[in-house]
Amino acid sequence: MQFDRFYWRHARYGVFMAIACACFTSPALSQTVTVASGASFVLGAGTLTTGCGDVNVAGQFQVGSGTVTGTNNVSISGGTLDGGSGLVSLSGNWSNAGTFVPGSGTVRVVDGCGATESQIIGDNTFAAFSANSGTGKQLTIASSSTQTFNNALSLTGASGNRLLIRSSTPGSSAAFVLKPGASQTIQSVDVSDNDASGGETIAPDVPSAFDSVRGSNLLNWFVEIAPPIPVDTLPLPALVALIALVGLALRRKLPSTRAAHNA
Repeated sequence: MQFDRFYWRHARYGVFMAIACACFTSPALSQTVTVASGASFVLGAGTLTTGCGDVNVAGQFQVGSGTVTGTNNVSISGGTLDGGSGLVSLSGNWSNAGTFVPGSGTVRVVDGCGATESQIIGDNTFAAFSANSGTGKQLTIASSSTQTFNNALSLTGASGNRLLIRSSTPGSSAAFVLKPGASQTIQSVDVSDNDASGGETIAPDVPSAFDSVRGSNLLNWFVEIAPPIPVDTLPLPALVALIALVGLALRRKLPSTRAAHNA
């Protein structure tokens, strides 16, 4: 299914018929929706269900307050996808080689369409982003790319089937930027090769508090608490030095304590 300038200029009612077909087609029938270069597609408050087909945007696609669902891959190839206040739900890859305007809408990665991996390609700013899987899906972020989350970030897997978060190049980080004030829901994830130092700490507690696994090459994820060092494992010179330091600290504190008592 393709929307182009011919439909808009010469058969406007035919366009609305085509949109209606996209909305009410059985999910078993896969539809690839293409907004051609120079064309505009306004979803408004409607619902576009592609039945595991793809959405390709080379023109202008305004989601409005509508819902795009049942989609496999979303590709912005030189065009503009305006998220409005709506929802775009996909099971495959999100590729941005054009312009994504987040608005106040949500982009949601879910299980379905036989996809065991979803790739996030290009730099993106999301108002709200969620990736939710109960099957151990892998969310692969393009290395050296930056994903910014303005209002909300939700990353959830399932116990025993954690959501895997990886860089497209092992050992090379992708960046997450969680803006101040944004909400976060993190549960049952296994994450590696991610640099979140440009924003708020993601999952600010020990990994076990989130049923999660801290992989390698992480910045500003989780809070690691260093285990205490048993005193009896210290070598004798170190133990003597520690006792001397404690004594020195106490002696330095005593004069101020006495002065306060005399006053």
